[in-house]
Amino acid sequence: MIVVISGVDGAGKSTVVSNLVECYSSKVRVEYVSAGKPQGPFLETLRRWVRRDGYKHVGTKPTSQRQREKNRILKDAIPSLLLAWMRLSLSKRSRRLADSEVLVISDRWPTLEYGKMDGPKIALDVTGFKGRILRLLAGVESAIYRQIEPADVVFYLVVDEETAIQRNAERVKEGKETTEDIIRRHRQNIDFHPIAHQVERIENNGTLEEVLSVLQARIEARL
Repeated sequence: MIVVISGVDGAGKSTVVSNLVECYSSKVRVEYVSAGKPQGPFLETLRRWVRRDGYKHVGTKPTSQRQREKNRILKDAIPSLLLAWMRLSLSKRSRRLADSEVLVISDRWPTLEYGKMDGPKIALDVTGFKGRILRLLAGVESAIYRQIEPADVVFYLVVDEETAIQRNAERVKEGKETTEDIIRRHRQNIDFHPIAHQVERIENNGTLEEVLSVLQARIEARL
């Protein structure tokens, strides 16, 4: 069975996942996976390499439209395609494990919804020749996401905006999201539909013990 813990930034996903993995490792064979980003050191190294120069400016003159379009292909579209492919591979591997009676516990899972977390990212709003290339790449990306194996159940942790901001402020993480990032992503992803047979929304404004009790009861009902 593929069990996913998903939710907006600050929803408590990582803490919940680590506790569930520890809990069930003594009972059944468990495999932990993560469908977020980065997907392994290779992709993260490649992503940083292709994006290393950002959107350059020469002196005080802004980058031309053509150069910006080229940057969007090299620095955004190609890493997004690689991420989509690695998420597809992860889902296929997770399904094989689940079919072998392994309990797969995943931190996040992809969605088909464009522009949302863990979903297709390649822009479609660029005009001209480079725009046609981007639209072609976007079609390839979308086709990859449509092949992703659905999780058996996704528990989507729901918290209010203030709780998400507070938890983000308290956690220790390199490159941590700003408060503005948390607010924006919370509002963009509060209505989120991952690729899954079943999605259950679980409130997580309370204690860790409370949410773990709810999740364990619902997981064990399925085992």
